Amino acid sequence: MYVCICNAVSESDVHSCVAAGASSTAQVKKACGWKPGCGSCTRRLSEVVGRACAAPVQEVETSAA
Repeated sequence: MYVCICNAVSESDVHSCVAAGASSTAQVKKACGWKPGCGSCTRRLSEVVGRACAAPVQEVETSAA
């Protein structure tokens, strides 16, 4: 599922960024090359990053595949 339609960033992309070491919304945005858009995804992105950071490493790797 897309987290941000403006930037075509999916939940899988977010999980991949977290698995690669991103631990904040700002770090995920930077890793994904996020460009300013409508902004309606900000809360959703924060929730997905929070869940991805809280998930065990194995679960993040599995859901990113």
